[in-house]
Amino acid sequence: MTADELAPGLTAGAAWVSVQTPRAAVHTFMGVHRSKEYVPMDMVWGVPLLLPTEEGLFGEPGADRTQAWEDTVGPDSRLWEMTEEPPAEDEVWILDPSLLSLPPEPTEDTGQELSRALTAERDIRAEWASRVRSALDPARTIVLPFADADVAAAARSKAVADLVAPQVEEGVRSAGLLSDAHGDIQWPSDGVVTERRTTALDRLQPGSTTPTLLTDTSAIAPGGFTPTGATRATHGAGLLVADDSLSTLAGEVSSPETATLARQRLVAETSVLLGERPGTPRSLLVVPGREGLPSPEDYDELRSVVDEVPWLERGSFTAMLDQVDEAPRDAVPRTAQQIERATGEIAPPVLDRTVAARLAEDRRSMSTFASVRTDGPLWKQRVGAGLDQLTSSRWRSDVSSFDGLYDYLHEEVGLTRDDLVVSSGEVNFFADTGRLQITIVNRTDVELNNLDVRVESQTPSFRIQEPSKPLTIGPDGRQKVTVQATALAAGQTPVHVVVTTPDGQALTDRATLTVRMRPTGEAVYWVIGGLAVALLGAGTWRSLRRRRTPTVSEDSA
Repeated sequence: MTADELAPGLTAGAAWVSVQTPRAAVHTFMGVHRSKEYVPMDMVWGVPLLLPTEEGLFGEPGADRTQAWEDTVGPDSRLWEMTEEPPAEDEVWILDPSLLSLPPEPTEDTGQELSRALTAERDIRAEWASRVRSALDPARTIVLPFADADVAAAARSKAVADLVAPQVEEGVRSAGLLSDAHGDIQWPSDGVVTERRTTALDRLQPGSTTPTLLTDTSAIAPGGFTPTGATRATHGAGLLVADDSLSTLAGEVSSPETATLARQRLVAETSVLLGERPGTPRSLLVVPGREGLPSPEDYDELRSVVDEVPWLERGSFTAMLDQVDEAPRDAVPRTAQQIERATGEIAPPVLDRTVAARLAEDRRSMSTFASVRTDGPLWKQRVGAGLDQLTSSRWRSDVSSFDGLYDYLHEEVGLTRDDLVVSSGEVNFFADTGRLQITIVNRTDVELNNLDVRVESQTPSFRIQEPSKPLTIGPDGRQKVTVQATALAAGQTPVHVVVTTPDGQALTDRATLTVRMRPTGEAVYWVIGGLAVALLGAGTWRSLRRRRTPTVSEDSA
């Protein structure tokens, strides 16, 4: 077959061909270009810079966690390669700002082993963050909510929104610190951009700015042609629409072999798009999904095909944003159910109402525990960073890793019944006024300070006169607490004891002491009374004895 015979009548596009050999047949595509009877399409490529679903990144500090960060952002990592060069004009970085945050700096009170681990991790993360800050172009950088928080889940539940809204605000603040990068673009993980969803996402955005939404073509109802990369929904929301097929293709590029096949498919896919409206200016946006991990070298190879295909040109992300403002309102959004029917199952949110309630409770527990830990501020910053990550969209693709990180942090943030214990039992109090001793046991591996011990008698006959002073207990230690008390009568009474933070938050379950009272003053009265009775009895006996003794007269003598 000659070139003229290949795809007759086609001026530009791709022709299906089959390469036959005696043993096999390979079906592929071949580009055809006879004349330029079209307007080239502009292509823009997204480069997601996101954390992987690796629970060890925010687990127990130590060698394993440090290695996890080395593998994620170190010089041999995928993210390091993706950011070796600043974003080109036809690229846009999509950045999780938590990648630029650093672990807390060790203090003088930090243990030697923990200090070494935090310092090593901090050095690795600081080097990568410094490179990214110096290399990024604010005009070509989208800054997501902190930890890539799941805004789609927040739109469905107020409890989730209460957790995610601060993350959105932190993302906007981070964008401002990066020379006004784009902090007003949201990327809902399920792609839904209906009017109801847009309203909910708008409420999450701080200030009066209405966010532009990043979605894909599967979220738009099919019409006569595939949506362009920059458009507007029928209800007015600005949309950046990634091509679903090309984005999936890009996310799967992981080797030279897959890159070669992807290049062929890209030629074919774009030729079909060109044929829909060859005379209309259009833009194409390609954004690998969160679960996609394209090889940096092979993804770059795929992007280079634009220079070889005549109907494609390198676009500009800045120009694409300008096109959003000018686009007609003609994109009809699909509902979540319609997207699911069209594309298959949508991964459900991990962050639902129940999980959000548990995370909110864990945050309160963390603040309570931190208020009595000697290393409270540093510990709270480290553990709080992990809790922030549990709001991320990325866990939708790896629920088991979410569960692993959650279980670790849930155990870390709270004092259990066995961690801080008040001894109970029976106590003898043989005094009018004296000291009552209570034993507090700290079974954690950290010193606890500013502990208030609250002691309350349950009967009026036993009064607690002076509260105990704030208490400090070392790791795996115990302390006796002394309070002044007064017994007004004999008997026994329950006394309730609870350990609290300085502001009254309970740290232990209520313990009960049974105090057996025997005031010394009461015993004295009994002794005096007994002596009085004894003296009275002795006097009476002597009087009776004298009456019975006969009197001897002088005459009888």
